[in-house]
Amino acid sequence: MSELLDYHFALNSLLETHQPLEGEEEVALARLGGRVLARDILVQHDVPAFDNSAMDGYAISGNECDSWQVVQRIAAGDQAELALLPGQAARIFTGAPIPAGTTAVLIQENVTLDAERKVITHTVSAGEAPNVKDGQNIRRQAEELRRGEPLLARGQRITPAAIGLLSIQGYAHAPCVPQPRVTVFSSGNELVPPGQPLPPGKIYDSNRQMLSAMLQAEGFIVIDGGILPDSLEPTRQALEKAAAESDAILCSGGVSVGEEDHLKNALQQVGELTQWRLAIKPGKPITWGRIGACRVFMLPGNPVSSLVTFRQLALPALQRMAGVSVEQARPWKLMARAGFSRSKVDSRREFLRVVLENSADGFRVKPMAMQGSNMLSGAVFATALAEIPPGTKIEEGIELAVYPLADRF
Repeated sequence: MSELLDYHFALNSLLETHQPLEGEEEVALARLGGRVLARDILVQHDVPAFDNSAMDGYAISGNECDSWQVVQRIAAGDQAELALLPGQAARIFTGAPIPAGTTAVLIQENVTLDAERKVITHTVSAGEAPNVKDGQNIRRQAEELRRGEPLLARGQRITPAAIGLLSIQGYAHAPCVPQPRVTVFSSGNELVPPGQPLPPGKIYDSNRQMLSAMLQAEGFIVIDGGILPDSLEPTRQALEKAAAESDAILCSGGVSVGEEDHLKNALQQVGELTQWRLAIKPGKPITWGRIGACRVFMLPGNPVSSLVTFRQLALPALQRMAGVSVEQARPWKLMARAGFSRSKVDSRREFLRVVLENSADGFRVKPMAMQGSNMLSGAVFATALAEIPPGTKIEEGIELAVYPLADRF
């Protein structure tokens, strides 16, 4: 466990070993955003439910006729009660049911209506037969969705469009993977909650608020665990209590090699330490394991290290627990060209905070000036993380894998 793992090996391991929570819960449409389906959902009703008009215009019978007598009017929500005979037409509106006998729908802009309420097309010259295609401007029943076919698949993350699709099908609820409950701790005697006086030698706790905000944005249930002291026994007790109430624990700080770093030891006493330290920059001390069924993620205390390791490692694992598929949980990336050069190389895989810009030859990235793992200001205005492989000298124009920060991209 002392070996420094590569980032991609660690990510694959996390995605493989973290599985969706068992069971399911029925969730109302109004609360479905961001949730993940626990099982497949089938089409209940054909879409369209009946043949209907794709345009405002005239439904006609007999494409070869040079005019059609209007005999009825059909609006959306009406029923088409009369069948059309050859040479007849119906004034029709978008979404209205097509009457029996209809061969096509003519767009209202392409026709005129004479004094005898006859429809005459003006898209052809006088004396010529109109060029009307059979079925034009008609939406056929079930051409989009057919009853009994798959609508949404298990593992699908629900977007606003998916909520609309469920609504079209008459679903008021959907079966979802249970929402993971995540307890968030900060660790360190030096930490003071924001809003309180700041004594000498102390700093304000920022990681717990930052991590909680990112978890809430992803739809997790967040439990505030407070600040853990630099003491083994209280830390051990707090972890045990949180494990009994949560599906996951997220801590920051206290996982390095100092004498006052007790989180790792506490986890080993009450649970199982799976991995400690990765060959990444920032974020080398990241640790994970479990206490019974509760998963534990211990992030570095430096704010940028905490942010990077959460987004690139802990969040994908938590998304798997929420039911997201392996591929969907994997951090989204694209390729961009370096808009800078750097001769210095590092033995660890580095994630630079960068600004992603569009240029004539595609996306380019430029690094933020503040790259220290304690410099959160440099991450606030970044729009992506650029991955620098170990031992890589950066020359301007080379391609880099870039992970957009979704809330700013």
